[in-house]
Amino acid sequence: MSFFRLLNFENIQVGTTAKDRDSILREIARLSKKNETLKDLTEEEIYTALKEREKICSTGFGNYIAIPHCSFDTLKDFVVGVIVAPQGIEFNAIDKQKTKVFFYIIGPARMRNKHIKILSSISRLAKSEESISKIIASENKEKLVEYLYNAFEDGILNNIHQEKCLLQIFIQNEDYFDDILQILTSIVEGAVSVMETNNAGYYLHTLPLFAGFWNDKHKIFMKIIQTVLDKSLMNDVIRKIHMIGNTKGLQPGILITAQNLIYSAGSIDF
Repeated sequence: MSFFRLLNFENIQVGTTAKDRDSILREIARLSKKNETLKDLTEEEIYTALKEREKICSTGFGNYIAIPHCSFDTLKDFVVGVIVAPQGIEFNAIDKQKTKVFFYIIGPARMRNKHIKILSSISRLAKSEESISKIIASENKEKLVEYLYNAFEDGILNNIHQEKCLLQIFIQNEDYFDDILQILTSIVEGAVSVMETNNAGYYLHTLPLFAGFWNDKHKIFMKIIQTVLDKSLMNDVIRKIHMIGNTKGLQPGILITAQNLIYSAGSIDF
């Protein structure tokens, strides 16, 4: 599910008087309460949950973006929103820069897969400097909604398709592992797994014929990401992987295979 599809106009705000992390979290709690979904929670409960999450590690992911989020056992649906602070607020971001865009997520504790998927879709946005600049420069809520639509609606998940495929990505280039995993978790609903493995050279050194080419220390980065996804999404996923690093084509150390599935049922957790 796209972040944009969950967004309500009442949970959007351009401009804020907040000056620090504590005050922006309180403002998020106040703004989120405008949504009827949170009628049984108080502002103080929401603020406390957001603050407790920040104690684990900062949700200030850098590049001017933070994604404060929390969950409650009693909720049945998600409330998502955004506050734009053009002046910037100190939020203990990983790049040490002030944060200007606060996407927030408040969701059901039992719907972890969907929560992760929403987080991944937002974190991917942090890589687009053009989109971030337009969001920060929004003059009003209407303009902000327009920019958010353009940023999030490309390749949106469509659940009406039934045909499935099995996609496997073999990765030896460690630099691209995080990007590929992020692409998949932002598009695929749950069924993504990562397998730790070795290249053949790790075993061939034990055979006398190949002993001169490898030794027992020849072990390189090797992971396989496997996912079941709607066939209609496969081309979009592969296209995004091809574009990693702003290149037109796969990088060395990445192999993609895809197969049509005759049968697929059930689901797994992230």
